[in-house]
Amino acid sequence: MKNRIFLAVALAAACRLVRAEAPAAPQAGASAAPANAQAGQALAGGGSAMYAFLKPARRPGVPATCLAAQRDGLVKLPLFGATASACPVAAVSDGVVTLRELTEVLAMAHGGGATHGKPRDMDFTPALDRLIASRLIIAEARTMGLEDLPESRKDLEDYKASALRVVLQQQASRRAKADPAVVDTIYRDMIRSWKLRSILFQQEDDAKKFRDEVKAGKSFAELAKQAVAGKHARGGAEETVAPRAALPQIAAAVNALKPGGVSDPVHVPGGWVILRLEAVVYPDDAGAKTAAKERALIIAGQKAVRSFYEALVKKYATVDQKLLKELDFEAPKPGFEALLKDSRVLASIQGEKPLTVADLTAKVAEKFFHGMESPIKEKRVNVEKMNAWESLLGTRLFAKEAAARKLADSPEYRAAVEEHRRNVCFGTFIEKVIVPGLKLTEGDAQRYYEQHKADYTSPQMYRLDGIAFGDAKVAQAALDKLKAGTDLGWMRTNAEGQLPPEARTLALEGALISVRTMPPELARALTGARTGDYRLYVAGAQHYVVHVAEDRPPATRPYAEVREDIAKKLHDDAVRDAVQEYAVKLRAAQPVEVFLARIGS
Repeated sequence: MKNRIFLAVALAAACRLVRAEAPAAPQAGASAAPANAQAGQALAGGGSAMYAFLKPARRPGVPATCLAAQRDGLVKLPLFGATASACPVAAVSDGVVTLRELTEVLAMAHGGGATHGKPRDMDFTPALDRLIASRLIIAEARTMGLEDLPESRKDLEDYKASALRVVLQQQASRRAKADPAVVDTIYRDMIRSWKLRSILFQQEDDAKKFRDEVKAGKSFAELAKQAVAGKHARGGAEETVAPRAALPQIAAAVNALKPGGVSDPVHVPGGWVILRLEAVVYPDDAGAKTAAKERALIIAGQKAVRSFYEALVKKYATVDQKLLKELDFEAPKPGFEALLKDSRVLASIQGEKPLTVADLTAKVAEKFFHGMESPIKEKRVNVEKMNAWESLLGTRLFAKEAAARKLADSPEYRAAVEEHRRNVCFGTFIEKVIVPGLKLTEGDAQRYYEQHKADYTSPQMYRLDGIAFGDAKVAQAALDKLKAGTDLGWMRTNAEGQLPPEARTLALEGALISVRTMPPELARALTGARTGDYRLYVAGAQHYVVHVAEDRPPATRPYAEVREDIAKKLHDDAVRDAVQEYAVKLRAAQPVEVFLARIGS
């Protein structure tokens, strides 16, 4: 008998296979050229131009460029050319697989790496076979009537409305440009760092005394050295900290300071810390600059879409703003149930059925799957009102504008809908035909676990701390003192010759690091190390005294912990194998014609 856990993950496995076996639907409103350009970058890798060599496909609707036979009776087409993207590379049942679809699948398979196969030719067969298999499965699903099931039809109708909204939003935001002032604000916030001095006391009274002495005019650095030397506190050295890396309470305290300012005691794990803000710095970061521009462009696009929505409201709707504002879903009277039947009009829409209080109430209820009683008591309902209203009204207005612009007739929209239709058929076939025939048991999972325990064993992990020096002799001397019992915090505060944080190539910040991800030389230096040990690690001209704050030996995760992961993998594999087997049978019985002869430069 099947175990319940395997049935629970079946649909998830099917959905992942839809993405793997069938090409992703093109974004509504997007042309084939950008997708092909991305595929070209991934596959060509800066090499020579690549071409597809096809037998002429004389079928209705085939572009003329696909019929211009060249030498040896083959059509030579640029692999990533926009004009060639619609040319068929195979005919399956009553449809075709296009060159665009193949290049996108090839790009995903190669992941931007070098092409495989012969030096001048690319092996396209596995990718094309997957596409043909998916089309055969889709045709079979349609023959079975799976496309006409109520859930399939609803999925497609929902997608159509969503795709039209996407097209309109793309048109509304197409000319949006990033505001330079917004870019600068985002950029400065991303790169902003603090130069801080901090010292940690175990007792709040000691921290307050230290703060008072600093505010009375004494040197923070000198007082910190004295406190650390007397073993009353830890820290005191200057360090550079990014706000996003700081504890929330630390960030709040520093944000309230001006350069030179000293904080009140801040409670943190281990005691009370006093902070002095030395300076706010903005180091150059080209990557952050690019990310800031991208984020600002998104913001500009969102503003453009918002303005477009507001224009549609003015164009098509009359909204009763007073009634909308007064509507209270949490009030005892008339109560939520009564509002579900309230026919008062909230918005009149030209040529459309009006939107009522009942419509909005039902939309709000969609947010709360487990009933309204608790959300109403907890005052969580009214805050959803405006989001629900704009979603409800926006859906109607976007659909009306899309109809006025006849966007449903655009080639891009029709292609996107057809691709989604295929994916729905493919996924429904897996759910209704493939999954019910699978026979997986608890014993299968247990046997897999025993055979693959190494896959569920965590590597050696270390939590590291330490000090970086620019001189080998100074680093060795520090290592000897630490091994002899000198306190690491005191050494970090007082040792000379330390490298500034911004110059270090290795960050020793107390995070758990796997030996698989750390530099190989560091892993070798830590061989056999245990908690409390000190080791020397050399990276070029940088010399690190590394402290092992914690070591975690390799450990195998128990079966109960990985049981669900194994179930998902076994189901994925079983579904994939069953789909391939079914497709082989279909291909033997169905007419399939391949036009693509080779891909090469």
